Amino acid sequence: MNPTQTLRLGASVLAGLLAWTTPATPSQPPPYRLLNEPSTHVAGKVKLELFVDFYCPHCHHFETAVLPELTREFGRALDVTQTGFPVIHHKPDTPFLLYEAARAEGRGAQVAALLFRTLHDDRLDVQDPRVEGKMLTEAGLNPDTIRKRLASGEPKQTMEREVARVQRYGVQSVPAGLIDGHILVEEMTAETLRPLIRKLLADGRL
Repeated sequence: MNPTQTLRLGASVLAGLLAWTTPATPSQPPPYRLLNEPSTHVAGKVKLELFVDFYCPHCHHFETAVLPELTREFGRALDVTQTGFPVIHHKPDTPFLLYEAARAEGRGAQVAALLFRTLHDDRLDVQDPRVEGKMLTEAGLNPDTIRKRLASGEPKQTMEREVARVQRYGVQSVPAGLIDGHILVEEMTAETLRPLIRKLLADGRL
């Protein structure tokens, strides 16, 4: 055996020893949790319920950057709804109550987008009646109708009921998403959500 063959044999033996002694890299956990809730999956469609705090800059980023990207790719196959879930302390609950009142009038998505814009881009106070009135009018709502709903206490009851539901899921941060009623995602990036949506559209399950 010449010196070159000896070196090759030694390298081969060393590689085998390293492979035997080096522990296997553990597989990464999936970027979601399966809840003990019934699936609401419908063939050809994925339902994504977003849990958002309107004061949260990360939720604002998801609303303005990530969600449009997913919507462009999946179109009507992706059915998106939103649920207000306040996590930032010492903030008025006005945006969440306005959202619930608007959602009862069928204009929740429009008011959610306007709340994010008003709070983060315009940096205005939605408790200001002039700001509130302008925002509601832009969403196609009658401000007096919304104020009557607010005075009835119904939006607050709905908000509290929804908050209790999201807490039951163990949501720790926002934005978070509930896919098809039972798949909880808290790593809310396009890179995380896109393969999950594709798999559900193709197979109906993960």
